[in-house]
Amino acid sequence: MEISKLQEQIDEFNKAWEQKRGYKGSEQICFNHLIEEVGELSRQFVNKDTGRDKCASAEIENAIGDIFIHLIDLANKRGLDIEKTVLKILEKDTPESRLG
Repeated sequence: MEISKLQEQIDEFNKAWEQKRGYKGSEQICFNHLIEEVGELSRQFVNKDTGRDKCASAEIENAIGDIFIHLIDLANKRGLDIEKTVLKILEKDTPESRLG
């Protein structure tokens, strides 16, 4: 699937979700959910590294998927084309430019 198609599909999903819930999510709410999911992913790695609690591969997979969805939702709310944005960065930030 092309990134633009995935971005459209996520936009349609989120609009349907917002309509079902009866509210339109703001950029701030979307960002808060994104950070929440990053925290859940972080918790799984802390659990893995400390052995304090079990690290669940399914939870890692779910958190990464949720992060991706919230990131694309945030881009959609900002009117960004993810593919163009990423390609622009890849063209500008070459490995050579990052190493100085």
